[in-house]
Amino acid sequence: MAKMRVSILGSGSKGNCTLIETDNTKIMIDCGFSARETVKRLQQLGVNPEEINGILLTHEHKDHTLGLENFASKFNVPVFANSLTLQEYERGGLTKHIELNDIMTQDFYFRELTIAPFDVSHDAKHCNGYSIYCEGEKFSLATDLGFIDDKIIESLQGSDTIVLESNHDPQMLKNNPHYPQVLKERILGRRGHLSNTDCANAILNLAKSGTRNFILAHLSKENNTPLLAKSITETQLINNGADTTHDITINVAPQDFVFKG
Repeated sequence: MAKMRVSILGSGSKGNCTLIETDNTKIMIDCGFSARETVKRLQQLGVNPEEINGILLTHEHKDHTLGLENFASKFNVPVFANSLTLQEYERGGLTKHIELNDIMTQDFYFRELTIAPFDVSHDAKHCNGYSIYCEGEKFSLATDLGFIDDKIIESLQGSDTIVLESNHDPQMLKNNPHYPQVLKERILGRRGHLSNTDCANAILNLAKSGTRNFILAHLSKENNTPLLAKSITETQLINNGADTTHDITINVAPQDFVFKG
């Protein structure tokens, strides 16, 4: 029986939140929906907000922190993040008391979990991915990253489940008449967001090292579709001999409703 259960409350530009559960602990990565919406989505998973033991922040952008202050203060949940993220978040002007913990970039223990933050490239003050270990199992999440290098691959390798950004199709983005050129360049840049193709290449690499369960996340509604993102990754795997019917699972995290892992 799995020691960790992973559910996505929602993923995309309108809000991001991931729930990791064990028999004894429930933590969230990010809190990008309003506190009320976060409570609603947790309850859809059968989880009471009072049960949340901690929140890990990837970075300070609003689609990852919108409900953080209200949720953490109301339910007395400690928050963990890199010091640069905390400084930037506090600069926005906290009005309610919440417990903020600086984790730097070092592994740390939280209840029965070992949590290993790692740096990713994004246009925030600082941005983390996370690997979480529990009794021989490993879960990893990396969204909001402009590129994947060997160091990030090394951090993700050996995971049982990986949530990985598959943000956009480059051609759809380039042809989008509603996006100014500066925004397109930001998304396509090395501190922007990961394309479907780059995600697929990374998943191929990670599947070769043993990961069998992937969740594509942070999809753009304007420059991507769930079907396209999944197809790009599955095609890359199939072309390299992988069995995506029985051996490897590819799911897509939705924005507007809960994905129960």
